[in-house]
Amino acid sequence: MAVYFDHRVEAPDSSGTAILLAWHSSQPLLAVGSVSAASGGSVDVYLQHGEHVELCHVERGFSPALLRWHPTKPLLAVGWETGETLLLTHPHGEHTLLPPNTHTACITLLEWSFTGARLVTGDQAGVLAVWKVDARGRLHGNHLTKQQYNKPLTDCIFRPTPPAEDVSKLAKAAVSGDEDALDKFNWRKTSKGGGVWSPGSQEGLTIYASTADGCVFSVDDRGRSVPLLTVEGRVQKLFYSECRAMLAVVTDSLLLSQFSLGPEGGAQELSKVKLSGRGGQNADIVWTESGLLITASGEQLIRLWDLERDDNYVLSLDENLGFEKGELLNCVSYCPAKEVLAAGTSRGRVALWQMVTVTNQKGDIKTQWRLQTPTELEGNITQLQWGSSLHLLAVCSSSSVLILSEHVMCSHYSQQVAAVQLTPTQLSLTYFSTDTHLTLRTDTHIRAVQVAKDTVTVWDGRCVTVYEVSGQALRSTGSFQCDSVALAVHEENIYTVEPNRVQVRTPQGTVKQLLVFSEAEGNPIMLNVCRSYLAVGTDAAHVRVFDLTRREAKPLCNAKNMAELIPDLGALRSVKCSANGNQVSILITQINGRPDHRVYFYDVEMDTLSHFDFFTGRPLSGLSQSDDGQRSRDNEPELASRYPVSQFWDASEPRLFVCETVHVNSEFHHASQSHATDKVDVLVVTFFVTQEHGLLLQDTQPKPPALQGLLGLDTPYYYYTCKPGEQDMDSDNAPPAAPPVPPHGGTPSSAGFCWFGEL
Repeated sequence: MAVYFDHRVEAPDSSGTAILLAWHSSQPLLAVGSVSAASGGSVDVYLQHGEHVELCHVERGFSPALLRWHPTKPLLAVGWETGETLLLTHPHGEHTLLPPNTHTACITLLEWSFTGARLVTGDQAGVLAVWKVDARGRLHGNHLTKQQYNKPLTDCIFRPTPPAEDVSKLAKAAVSGDEDALDKFNWRKTSKGGGVWSPGSQEGLTIYASTADGCVFSVDDRGRSVPLLTVEGRVQKLFYSECRAMLAVVTDSLLLSQFSLGPEGGAQELSKVKLSGRGGQNADIVWTESGLLITASGEQLIRLWDLERDDNYVLSLDENLGFEKGELLNCVSYCPAKEVLAAGTSRGRVALWQMVTVTNQKGDIKTQWRLQTPTELEGNITQLQWGSSLHLLAVCSSSSVLILSEHVMCSHYSQQVAAVQLTPTQLSLTYFSTDTHLTLRTDTHIRAVQVAKDTVTVWDGRCVTVYEVSGQALRSTGSFQCDSVALAVHEENIYTVEPNRVQVRTPQGTVKQLLVFSEAEGNPIMLNVCRSYLAVGTDAAHVRVFDLTRREAKPLCNAKNMAELIPDLGALRSVKCSANGNQVSILITQINGRPDHRVYFYDVEMDTLSHFDFFTGRPLSGLSQSDDGQRSRDNEPELASRYPVSQFWDASEPRLFVCETVHVNSEFHHASQSHATDKVDVLVVTFFVTQEHGLLLQDTQPKPPALQGLLGLDTPYYYYTCKPGEQDMDSDNAPPAAPPVPPHGGTPSSAGFCWFGEL
């Protein structure tokens, strides 16, 4: 289960009320435009956790009107209500003003071409200008063309260069210095072809611009402008479908018109339909690459129109998930990489729908949207925007601007102690040996947790804090700053990582030993402690095991390069060791980015590698083996077409290994980690791993639907996290627990409880 951590932007006192949001497409840079009755308007830039970039602060005595980032460079175009337009560079804050008097009315258009070689500006008086920007992000002199339409400009998009261009001729012209050919050639080189075009996704030298009286013009940067089409009412949005050579126009009254565009530039109306819902300039309209039109206009639902399939439907909120009756949906934003639709509500909640593609028995493909538990914020949410390569979500409400980042809820089991994260700042702790239940609340977001018999160690991304049990409470006994990407605990030692080494620290943070890795071995990024052994995985796909039974950690083996043993290895996904340190189990991601179907076992003593393939349901050596050969053969079809998603070694029996597996075509395989294993068919598979007999299939069992996920294995029990409301299972061993109550800024987790069942 995942939760979204919220980071409030560290806005200057003079910034006022936020009215504009703009993410950079790849870099974690958020631009925010604000207005204040006392000081006028301002624009600020923030980093992914809301840190303010002081040098990138611009103030004026008037309000900002539009913000647009360059598609690749940290260069922000800012348009103001007076017509002033400037380029702001991150991180040093240099300003470049566009020539004065180009625009004297409020800026209504700012649009970059795909490579950022062109910038379009337009205003309320109907003036449109096209500018050239060089490879370093510098403005080239005066505008390339300037048009006067005498009506307010409302929207513009670039049309890709027709793919029929001769690439060899374009290349020759580009080499000879023809900059227009270079622009076209760059688009040809970076475009994947086909699909649906959205602003900024492909380079083109033809611009479609719309006006408030319903006219759409075709403009090129050589100064030619021709009327293309006319619709009834003010044009609000333009969309272009390259595969259909179709231009879609949506007006304020939600009149949708579709036009086919001929090779000579003419437009012919294909259809015209009045979409249901509230119109007006406040309607938020989104166009997805799959040809889906999504609108939110302050109703209790979101409306979707599938233009490719000529279908329409609505999405609504669910009070059973924590929404309120009468809650309105004000704004929407879609993240193609995560296939998640976000909507902001009038009660300060962010609703998230996960898109799922389902194929029925007839082979028909159907899209479903599954509503998630809301993220609770404050105020009336007026704007949402996904952005950056980290897929961050910026939220603008009546009270603040926040940045949401997805985090998979953390949990850990060790020495009869289990910790499960309930909210960003809350942990549920269960001590099975004493049947004790405690709750730990922190002042910062918890990103990792490690438990031991008497301690709980948490990390918030910047600081490690150690807590000890004192009666029925937890008290902090140590804290230190640390930027480690991995954390592990054994007795009094805390293990953290930095480039090319593992640090062995005291609870107060003092480094008392360094475990060094060479440049070729890579940087440690994964740590796992099982009993008294530490397994380390690096970003160069090396693994190494250390013995922790002595005063200082001692290596059991040299670092082993798994890339030499595993074909198509892209990166390590999980590295864990057995209770005696003799076996290391490894999950990997392949070069193509997909998770491997196999779980690999590296024998430290024998220096050999074996595996079990969950796609075929067979180990490396052939048929599965066990004390009951027939049972293994019966289980093989059940294991086929799967891949492992988590793995654990028994805490005391060094030969016992268990992992969770899901179907290759499951939602977990195609969606983000936020989808979790509670929504798919999970099979828990247990092996005996021995040097004498190899891999012995011990057991397979489906994960009960009331359980969230596997937490650990400690003979004679499996330990699971449990969904809230499902903790009262048919087991005398199920510990009682109270439902989690989410604090401000967090989402309650589905993994709120612990349950254990016999092997």
